[in-house]
Amino acid sequence: MTELEKAIQHLTSQLQNHSSVLAFQKVEERLKELSELKDEVIQMKIYQQDVVLYQKIHKEKAAKQAASQADVLRQMLEDSPLVQDYRQKMQDASDLLQYVTQRLEDRINEELGNGKW
Repeated sequence: MTELEKAIQHLTSQLQNHSSVLAFQKVEERLKELSELKDEVIQMKIYQQDVVLYQKIHKEKAAKQAASQADVLRQMLEDSPLVQDYRQKMQDASDLLQYVTQRLEDRINEELGNGKW
């Protein structure tokens, strides 16, 4: 195993065990267990597809009604404490990954600029 492969393996392990990633995975599992939220997401997507269909066949009243129903479900999902927690934990994990990626990119560019590669 090369030094680079060892470094990548170490970094991957560190990221997988970081508190923000573990917190995200935990809330993601809780979210997956709630079938009623999945059902609401599916129903919202159906309403959204209906809106497009009704608009194509010039059924504006039906399109508005489907859009309204989709908005109600979207708002219910957005107001869910679990969904809000999921989004926050996902953002935290994403921020960590973006930070690490940016640092790696900066370091590689720095070393390229210094002629080390």
